[in-house]
This record gives sequence, structure tokens and C-alpha cells, in this order.
Amino acid sequence: MTRPQTVQDVYEAIRRDRLVEPGRLCAFADRNQLTDPKAALERLVVDGLLTAYQAAEVAVGRGGGLWLGGYRILDRLGRGGMGHVFLAEHSVLGRRVAVKVLSESLQADPGARKRFVREARAAATLDHPNIVHVFDVDMTNDPPYLVMEFVDGISLQAAVSRGGMFSAGETATVGMQTADGLAQSAAVGLVHRDIKPANLLVDRRGQVKILDLGIVRFTHDTHSWVNGTEIILGTLDYLAPEQAIDSSAVDPRADLYALGATLYFLLAGHPPYPMTDLRRKLTAKQTEDPHPLHLLRPDLPLELSTIIHRLMARDRAARYQSAVAAVSALRPWANPGPDFPARLFRLSSDSTAQDRRMTDHANDHDPMPDTTPIIKPAARQMPSEPSEAEPAPPAPVRRTPKPEIAPLVPSSPLAIGGMNDSTFDHTPLPQGGRPLVVAGNKQPQSDRWLLRLFGWVAACIAVAVGVAVLIALAGR
Repeated sequence: MTRPQTVQDVYEAIRRDRLVEPGRLCAFADRNQLTDPKAALERLVVDGLLTAYQAAEVAVGRGGGLWLGGYRILDRLGRGGMGHVFLAEHSVLGRRVAVKVLSESLQADPGARKRFVREARAAATLDHPNIVHVFDVDMTNDPPYLVMEFVDGISLQAAVSRGGMFSAGETATVGMQTADGLAQSAAVGLVHRDIKPANLLVDRRGQVKILDLGIVRFTHDTHSWVNGTEIILGTLDYLAPEQAIDSSAVDPRADLYALGATLYFLLAGHPPYPMTDLRRKLTAKQTEDPHPLHLLRPDLPLELSTIIHRLMARDRAARYQSAVAAVSALRPWANPGPDFPARLFRLSSDSTAQDRRMTDHANDHDPMPDTTPIIKPAARQMPSEPSEAEPAPPAPVRRTPKPEIAPLVPSSPLAIGGMNDSTFDHTPLPQGGRPLVVAGNKQPQSDRWLLRLFGWVAACIAVAVGVAVLIALAGR
């Protein structure tokens, strides 16, 4: 790995690594008589011949690593314990894709390699607009990689973290589309086993995409093995009670439970069981129902609250018995309003600055599903931490959103392709984990207006009584 010392070294590295067509590179060199390598790379980015990521790799002598098979890497979208996710472009077709690369430390891990193949195999059986497509997998390449559909979207986890809770209509719309995708996967014998807000994207057209089929279960499989040891797979906040007991014996109704828990999160701003202790959380999932949604959100139609709680029934026989039935139940409430999904992509100035800082730090996301055994201590803090008595979750804070709306930020680190936007997976919500109400949600009148109304009514009654007394006295 040799760092370029001169401008000519920069041009030679770019030519050797096939990052820019020779004719365009020569024309650039003729137009710009530069002597500083750093200035040359900056100018190449400004002129659109290199991306900022490519220029940074060339500057440290790693331009040769910007190819995976026939795909030229443009940017790094995420990074985590299992590897990286890159934005790439096919050298001939020009199609942009998301490429998941297995990290060097896990290339010899049979469990990690199996998940790569399993994800590709599962995606190959599916063709649905609400499921991210996987186009190719190459396990013989060094490093192995998986090529997926590139989605310009935002995860539900990030959307709530940035913008607050969803309205009833938005929630039902997201739920209906997700259930439609789950119906297709169930029809071909698949159970996702890791439906959660970080694994669901909404693109700029409002279409939901289900991510990460790495721990999917084929219903004809008898076991699910990772590293030769059978463990509980999935994310505890959203997995079904029976999945926490035996993840190898679940059926599609486990995905419906996870969908219900995800919709609960969209409306409440926190998971159904927000306690931080994993053992207490697991016990609660087996023995207690979540705090009723209609008490947390008085503006929520009782019928929609009932649908979501039925999805989360602890007894799977009491849930909807198919995703098709869940689609039918949610459809009448799926009215997201004219500002959806545009509002999800309008960030405040603070969020924009945070996203840019995160971009500067290489977008430290985890592109792979969380398969940590639930018996281990929590690695990250949950959005809220109840007291020892575990009281009901606090009522949402009602605030009026700021009228100023920042422009779209194309460079913000949105959840792309097969990547979990898990930077936001357990990020505390604004105001210490208490959700804010976003624009467009209908909220009940505050107590102050009720008190004023009662005051006016009392005053009117007092005046009427006084007039009656005066009339009676005058009559005497």
C-alpha cells in the first residue's frame, strides 16, 4: 500500500485501479494544472470523477480495493461487527446496488458464511415489492460478498428517533405493506424471525422494504444453527414469546407478533416492554400484556389499537392466523395523509449536523442482524428505564413541532439495501427517551383548554343564578 506522493502518482493510481475512464482523466489533467496531490483529489471529487470515499481510499493507497467482481465501490454505507455494506455500481450496466461484504475476521466462520448463503437462498425464492431483492452472492471471492437492491430510504427506527411517533394512518400503512411482504414469504415457506423497526425501510415513494433474511427459517428445516450451537435468534424487544423459548420451532405467526411490536413502537415511541433487564423483559413477554396503546395515545382509534394488540397476543392461537388476515384488518386504517413519506426525509438542522458527523465517522452501523443470545447482558441501553416497580410507560410528551423544515440531505446515512440502520437501533428518543408527536398527528386538547371550558361554564351558571335571584327579589 503506497500513498501517492505527487499528482502524477494520483493519476497513475486512478488509471491503474480503473476508477476513471482514461480519456476523462486526461482531459481533467489538461484542464487543471495542479501540483498538490490533495488538491488534485479534492478537485476530482468536485468535478464528479471520484466520490469522496474513493478519493480517501486513493489518498492512502487503497484504490485497488475499490472493486468487488464487476462492481466498482462508490461509498461505504455501513459498518458493523459482521462486515461492511457498500454502495457500488456495475461496471457495464451502470446499475447501483448495495453490496454486503463479510469481514476478514469472519471469513473462516461457518456460521457467518451460512448466513450469507441463507440470505441469498431465501431472497431467490421471493419476488415482492415489499422485500429487498438479492441479486447475487459470491462466496469464492476474497472477501465474500452479497449483492442487493439499493434502496434510497430510511429505517422505521431512524424515522421515530428523528421525527417522533407515527400517526394512526401512517402506522397502518406501514403495517399493511409489511404484512403483504410477510404473506409472500409465508407462502413459500419462510419465517423471517427478525422483523423490527431497524429492518424495515420506507423509501421516498412510501414503499416499505423488508431487510435482512440472514436468520430466516425455512419451515421444512428442523434446526437453526449458528457456529454449531443452537441459540435464540432475533431481537428480544420484538420477537414472539415462543421464539424466545425455541427459535427453531416458530411459524409465520411469530413474524406477525414482531410486526405488532414494531407498530406499537411507531405509536408509543418505545418497544412494548421497555424494561432494560433482559430476564425481566423475557418474563414479562411470557406472562404480561403490554401497556394498552389507547391509554398511551388517546387519539388512536380503539379498533386499530385492538388490531395491534391482537398481533401481539402471547398465545399465537389468539393472533391473526395469517399475514393475509392482518392485511385485511389493517387496510381500512391505512390512510397516511399527504405529507407521508416526505416528512420522514425532512430533517432538522440538528439532525442534519449529526448525520454529517456520523458520515465523517464512516457510518458506524451494524449491517448484519443481531443474533446475540438473549442470556447475555444488554450491550446497549434501551430508550427508557422504569423504576424497580416497573410502572406503566410514561404518557407521551405533547409538543408542537418546529415550523422550520430543513431541505433534504442526499448524503445523510439512511438505511440502504440489506443494512440495518442500527445506529438508531437503541438510540434514546428526544427528551430523554420520551417520544415527541410529529406534525400531522391529531392530538387531543390539552388539560388547560378543558379547565378554561369548565371555568366559562361555571361562570355562565353563576350569572344565570344571580339574574334569577334578582328577578325573584324584584317580584316581591
